[in-house]
Amino acid sequence: MDNWRLASMAGLAGLVLAGALLAAGRGALIEAAAIEPFRVEVASAHAPAADGRWSGRVVPPELTARTVVRVDGQVIDDASGHVREDMSDGTLSVALGDAPGLRLIEVELPRQGGAEVATDAALIGPFRERWGEGPECGAGVRVAAAAIDRLVLPPLRAKLLAAAPSIGLLGPATTIEEASVTLLGDALFFRVALAGEHRIAVAGKLEVRVAGSRQLGVRLASLGPVEFSGTLRTRATLGAAALGAAITGPLAPLGALAGYALADGYIDRRARQEVETQLTAALAVASAIPLIPERAELIVGEPRSRATLAFCAVAIEAGGIAAHLSVRPDRPEPRTGEEAGRVRTRLAAIPGPARHGLSLPPLRPVAPTADAEVELSLDTVDALLDAWTANGLLGELMGRAQWVERVDEELGEWTTLGLEGIEVRLPPSLSPGTGDGWALTIAGLRLDLTGSEGDDPGEVLVAGRGLVRPHYDGARGRIALAGTIDRLRLSCARAGALWPCFAALLELGDVEARLDALLAPGAAGLPGIDVRTLLRDGTQALREGGLELADLTISYPAHGVLRVAAEVR
Repeated sequence: MDNWRLASMAGLAGLVLAGALLAAGRGALIEAAAIEPFRVEVASAHAPAADGRWSGRVVPPELTARTVVRVDGQVIDDASGHVREDMSDGTLSVALGDAPGLRLIEVELPRQGGAEVATDAALIGPFRERWGEGPECGAGVRVAAAAIDRLVLPPLRAKLLAAAPSIGLLGPATTIEEASVTLLGDALFFRVALAGEHRIAVAGKLEVRVAGSRQLGVRLASLGPVEFSGTLRTRATLGAAALGAAITGPLAPLGALAGYALADGYIDRRARQEVETQLTAALAVASAIPLIPERAELIVGEPRSRATLAFCAVAIEAGGIAAHLSVRPDRPEPRTGEEAGRVRTRLAAIPGPARHGLSLPPLRPVAPTADAEVELSLDTVDALLDAWTANGLLGELMGRAQWVERVDEELGEWTTLGLEGIEVRLPPSLSPGTGDGWALTIAGLRLDLTGSEGDDPGEVLVAGRGLVRPHYDGARGRIALAGTIDRLRLSCARAGALWPCFAALLELGDVEARLDALLAPGAAGLPGIDVRTLLRDGTQALREGGLELADLTISYPAHGVLRVAAEVR
């Protein structure tokens, strides 16, 4: 009995001691957390990862073993070999994979009352040179042969008919018997027949090639028979026959026939020479005419959206004409010293647009399913976003769309916080996604919050992931961006340290759902492009009032390629 009592007392004492140790340990953790709240120290928040790895240090180090690391929402575990940990000083090192673009890195500390998450982002290369001389053919245009016949040839026939009376041999009552163009095997076959006081008909083959950054060269490859008939030809040949008869005397019939043949052949040769000379000269002039502007504002009325355009390749088949072009954003041109300083700061933080290595579909086959198609590679769009972030245009577009006012109004519905401004430090990063849109990662958004109580939270940084889809609003004739947000994180940062902040703000306010509402099709949450007006204004040379956009569809024909197909009337 005494032994049992002693054992019981010893067990009780051990239990009390264990409880005391646990309580002391828990108290120590609580005390440590109170003194050193959970945070992650990094060399630079929301920055490039030159070696393809993200590194950070968990503080206090004792919490390292309990943390969970996610990259783009996926848990990265030790067994995979992608995470290296040093429990003694809290260091974490995470491999980020080879795919270029932004990575969303979340270091989560599970707690009983809810997890704490410190969020960072890293930018992975390789990176494209911003303003290199070599063209990268990231844009394509395809025009159907049927659309050329229906929309382009009628105004050209009208211009030809208007110019015909100035040709002395034709006269004011000239009509067009035929004016056709056939596309086949890298060439355009044409035939034109005009009938007035005389009749002239000519046919031939034209070859098209890239002749410069803005020109397509058109060359006369071959010229068919030139038909010329009328009173002038009759007078010339009959006069030649009479002269031949007078000279040959007894052999007059034969002389007249020879004179007629010589005169007729001479007229044919002269007509062919004249047509070939005039056509060659006209084609030389046409080949020198720029078909695309050297620099174009991709957002009409906004100089910071300018890009340099250049032809890369052209192809012709029976189905239509196709061309690939390069689109290179222009260098920023700051107007003030303050603006120049902001541009330098952004450029220093961004090594350049990520290069995914995605290419457009080949030029052939060139037959589009609609009247016209425009294709853009994801690399081209990323390059534009990079340049527009550097020169401040992206932030300005967000301002025009009243994002600050919208978010501030939403905040006021459930919190005392307010939003004074948003600074865009890193460009949004796109990746191919699943086929019905492009995956979007955002980071480097700094919020100017007002109404926060207590200590200064430092810089409030936003990072997140979602899906973005271009959407056509047929009623307004605009292409605008729509999308959804799957993950959204706020972190506070100061002196290389990141820590969770305002988590309750996101959860209680259901911010992701509210943002989705702003990004829904038709909500005008993001800026758009008025393609109907652009088409109308850009085709004034074809006809008065320009061409009208009848319908527009958006698809993804290849990995990382966006296609806009338009029906025109």
